Amino acid sequence: MSVNKSIRVLDKDTINKIAAGEVVERPASIVKELVDNALDAGAANIRIELKDSGKKSISVRDDGVGMSRENLVLSPVKHATSKITSLSDLERISTMGFRGEALAAISSVSRFEIITKRKEDAGGTRLYLEDGKQTISDIGAPDGTTVTVFDLFYNTPARLKFLKGDATELSHIAAIVSDLILADPHISFTLINNGKTILSSPSSDLFNSVVDILGHDAARQLMPIPTYASKSDTKACDEIQKILADTGVQIEGFISKPSFTKTTPDHLFFIVNHRPVTSKELIKAVRLGYYTKIPNNRYPAAVLHLTIDPKEVDVNVHPRKIEVRFRDEKTLIRIITEVIETTLRLNELAFQVTSTDVKKVIDRPFSDFGQKGKIGNADESKKDAGTPSESKKDVDMQSKPKGDSDVIKSKSEKGIDFMQQKTGSAAVLAQEESSAYSDFKTGASSGSKSGYTAPPKDTEKRLKETERLLSASQKSPEKNARPSEISLLDDIRVVGQISNLYILVEKDSGLLIIDQHAAHERIFYDLLKKKENVSVQELISPAVVTLSPKEKVLMDEYIPYLEEAGFGISEFGDYSYAISFVPIVFGKMEDVSTIHEFIADLLSFGKIKDESGARETIAKRTACRAAIKAGACCNHAQIEELIRQLKCTENPYSCPHGRPTILVFSRKELEKMFERI
Repeated sequence: MSVNKSIRVLDKDTINKIAAGEVVERPASIVKELVDNALDAGAANIRIELKDSGKKSISVRDDGVGMSRENLVLSPVKHATSKITSLSDLERISTMGFRGEALAAISSVSRFEIITKRKEDAGGTRLYLEDGKQTISDIGAPDGTTVTVFDLFYNTPARLKFLKGDATELSHIAAIVSDLILADPHISFTLINNGKTILSSPSSDLFNSVVDILGHDAARQLMPIPTYASKSDTKACDEIQKILADTGVQIEGFISKPSFTKTTPDHLFFIVNHRPVTSKELIKAVRLGYYTKIPNNRYPAAVLHLTIDPKEVDVNVHPRKIEVRFRDEKTLIRIITEVIETTLRLNELAFQVTSTDVKKVIDRPFSDFGQKGKIGNADESKKDAGTPSESKKDVDMQSKPKGDSDVIKSKSEKGIDFMQQKTGSAAVLAQEESSAYSDFKTGASSGSKSGYTAPPKDTEKRLKETERLLSASQKSPEKNARPSEISLLDDIRVVGQISNLYILVEKDSGLLIIDQHAAHERIFYDLLKKKENVSVQELISPAVVTLSPKEKVLMDEYIPYLEEAGFGISEFGDYSYAISFVPIVFGKMEDVSTIHEFIADLLSFGKIKDESGARETIAKRTACRAAIKAGACCNHAQIEELIRQLKCTENPYSCPHGRPTILVFSRKELEKMFERI
């Protein structure tokens, strides 16, 4: 076959269809472009009507300013736009659209109609475009513009066959409209498919729009970013504004409590200058704000509005304008992280257990709790928190929509099923711990299969070690973490300990249950992160660890950080290492298997990403090994000492892995559980 082919210029129709492929991926792409135009036209009400999830027709009607006949004729011409006039305008884009190519692309792969009328005109004008042939006529019409797209991809059957099922295409459109509702809550949106209302959000404020999209239950789990406009606490607003001062950035919106997380970042909504965007860097910034308050493989929910100088944002980096690039990305990440950290610190973050959570357990069949319906087998697959045995699994509770009703469920409450699962309270009660808690599982008592028990002397020794570290840190105020400002652990009365694992505490407002291992682990972690000079203990006989070739490569990367943390490690053969001393926080080393398990835990995390990640991982694993164990008996004085130390931490509500340390049963919820109210 000859490869010497002539280069030729493609005809206009082929060029338009290729260009359409960049802008028009599926019906949702068209909805996004047409709604963007409606927003730029100053619409207050936008109605989107679909037939067969947009495959048969898409109609977007608005009450914006409308177009003159002359502008209407030009509107479907490629690169004809009213939004920019020169290259310099691209540096300060303030409109949703700006390229002038959307209508040209859409009309090249569909039968296309625009009906428009300005307020000052006596009547409207209709433009119909099919196969490049344009027809203009007068027509009676309300003020505003209606754009209708018929038979998408009718002239490109290869594109048509790649569209997914109706439910899938509708779910993509619902997601687009949800983003737009959150971006412009003062605008009324309605989405209809085959005569059935899928989404409806009247003009309102941001919180009510959040309720429309995420549902009431999810909205209750959100906290506002403190702003003066939202009439938040003045002190909180002052702290946020101190972070934002002189940055040219304003942030408002809502973030979820750490007890409310998902396995994916799909429920992080970012709006930059009223434009919904996706950004890995913004996701990273939010995740850093939560840090150890949630597990590594979980993501919070958030709706964040960022107002930034348009010159600092490049929106012209994606064909569909859904991605942006920031000029000073590092500074923006720092600002968002600090705002979220501050908001979390100023709020009560303990895991609240509700009567609804309890009902989920009561309503479950016995077979859910163990094999052959025996409740006693509930924890067969689980191990004591903080004991050497661990397991890892990943649970994804999300489901894909299969029809219109499923789309409604997945996007409104009318509502959002995908936001209704809580890590923490419900998960602990229902014993449905996700991969979030895979590091150290809860739920087994001292009489569990592991059989782990520890005498009060062991507990006393471990508490004294954290007390020693705490006293040392308090002598250096500059290194001292800022304690939480919430007084959840004030004015309490210790009731006792159950299963040698959970501490019961009474408070006027209700009942607290504290996981002793998770709580002490948080204390140890905070102190180890601040510690510079590590006290070590020499082993009577070095512990020899033999590794696989793959593990040896990882070990070589970890050694400098392990030595920094107080481990003495040297090579002992081709694939073996001798460990001669360990941090004193490990306690009396009667069984070197603890060291073997620690190294195995560490290497299971794989390749080191950066220095901070290595130190973080070692601190977490060390804290876990050094903390009071599940099965350790604590007397009254030891419990009070543990709570006192926990109050000195910056985040007393979760362990370093993101597992809850405290569950709260409010008095009102207890009364509901016992059906007293």
